[in-house]
Amino acid sequence: MSRGQERREIIEFQRFLEQVVGEALEIKATDIHFISDNKYCNIKMRINDQLVPYKEIKHEFYERLVLYLKFMSNMNLNISKSPQSSAINIKINNNLMRIRISTLPSYDSESIVLRINHHQYNGQVGSLLLEPEKEKIFLKYLNQSNGLILLTGPTCSGKTTLTYNLLNQLKKQGLSIVTIEDPVENYETGLVQLQVNENAGVNYDTGVKEILRHDPDIIFIGEIRDAHTAKSVIRASLTGHVVISTMHSTSALKALFRLLEFGLSRMDLEQTLMLVANQRLVLYKDTKKIVFEYLNQKQIISALESLSSNKVFHYRTIDYILKDYKVEVVMKR
Repeated sequence: MSRGQERREIIEFQRFLEQVVGEALEIKATDIHFISDNKYCNIKMRINDQLVPYKEIKHEFYERLVLYLKFMSNMNLNISKSPQSSAINIKINNNLMRIRISTLPSYDSESIVLRINHHQYNGQVGSLLLEPEKEKIFLKYLNQSNGLILLTGPTCSGKTTLTYNLLNQLKKQGLSIVTIEDPVENYETGLVQLQVNENAGVNYDTGVKEILRHDPDIIFIGEIRDAHTAKSVIRASLTGHVVISTMHSTSALKALFRLLEFGLSRMDLEQTLMLVANQRLVLYKDTKKIVFEYLNQKQIISALESLSSNKVFHYRTIDYILKDYKVEVVMKR
């Protein structure tokens, strides 16, 4: 292929993605799914809790598109039988958007999902919440000298949006904020953002060690997915820094149980955890808002005691809040 042909193909892919992502933004889709067979690739969009058909493209075009997306997001072009994840920058209406990419090997092709983020990270945390006055709960613990704040919830519950708004609010205080993410969800000025790169020897464990030498006030560790990352998060929390991290969980109480399953001790959690929040997105007056339940330090100690003795622990859950406001969760998955 000549350079002229390569350039034309790149422009073709850029325009195609700008069109698809642009239309996804208009209809407020959160994810774009590419599902291919031998002849065609079906594109579907996730709108609230429904996967809606969008269009069909030829398999040959999709195969070249996969290579383009991998190249632009610095994925390994030679790997097609193992999952990969990264992110790509796409310009929509002169605005640069950070789109997360996930690949998954199927029988005879790769499936790709693009994650669309509709939110702006302006540091206005209260405006995101169904109960704006609860912003002070986060600020109370973020102003401590050390400890772990854990934001949990299912997919599409607003964890990334809340986290980046908290970081931007802290940035305004002139604090040194360093993050390690896989991948970096959104590049922000004023933050030092390190991306996990296993090929270059940068994982959560080595990344945390290097971050601690960088004199941070706040450390954000993208997501706790396994026991190794969980231990890295605890290690960072024990060094006299405020650490923020996220994790998938369906409740604040189950988040504690999952951390114990990762091999963390009850003492580790009691010494580090300041706040565990679990959140959902709800539709309130035609606007998506975050609603969350939480456990503070005292409740965390009591909950861990209940878990160790197989007793029931009671606290104000999201279900009670939803009943009070007569709202329903946008994404029920």
